[in-house]
Amino acid sequence: MNAAPPPGAFAPLLAFRQVWKTYGEGEARVDALAGVDLSVMPGEFVAIMGPSGSGKSTAMNIIGCLDTPTGGTYAFNGVDAGRLDRGRRAVLRNHFIGFVFQGYNLLPRTTAVENVELPLVYRGVGSRQRRAMALEALDQVGLAGRADHTPAELSGGQQQRVAIARAIVTRPALLVADEPTGNLDTARSHEIMELLTGLNEEHGLTVLIVTHESDIAQYAQRNISFLDGNIVSDVMRPTSATEVA
Repeated sequence: MNAAPPPGAFAPLLAFRQVWKTYGEGEARVDALAGVDLSVMPGEFVAIMGPSGSGKSTAMNIIGCLDTPTGGTYAFNGVDAGRLDRGRRAVLRNHFIGFVFQGYNLLPRTTAVENVELPLVYRGVGSRQRRAMALEALDQVGLAGRADHTPAELSGGQQQRVAIARAIVTRPALLVADEPTGNLDTARSHEIMELLTGLNEEHGLTVLIVTHESDIAQYAQRNISFLDGNIVSDVMRPTSATEVA
């Protein structure tokens, strides 16, 4: 699949048009998404909220090219991602989207810099270049002095920083963070959110986070709430996220 050109200044990075996601049939049918319209522009910082079963996780799986719509269209960076086969979705995902999870998902016996290098290994980047890119990503998240530490030698907050470095080392267009502060205490949670805010504001990285915590959602410029497979509110925040903490 040829890489799509960068989106124009007024073109959405991603867009849902009447997206449905249905599981089961007949009386067992469940509409996880029920005709959702959604656009996210390049450089936005968006928090997606909603109770369990609201559709927010299904929406994020489709956005991250981990799943496809049952109906409607999902366009990412000008590509109709919903119609791509599994292999082409994987190419799009690996080249344009970075992921951060609640559980860090670091290899336990591997150093921080080696963990960050992994996406570059899969891309076939040479050892010298990938080491330089990984060290740069660790520096961006404030861990330049922890490159040779294993996860067991790092705090939870530092492990999440390594996971963020791994997600941004490929210089993606979109960072998807699923409950990125769920395993952290309050102070470390706000440090992680300030880091994500900095990546968004200073580097123009588009950030989407899923969270059930309203104080975490306040860091985002835009809060979207899901309920019963629909968007029930979509609110732009009037103040800078850096003023929240």
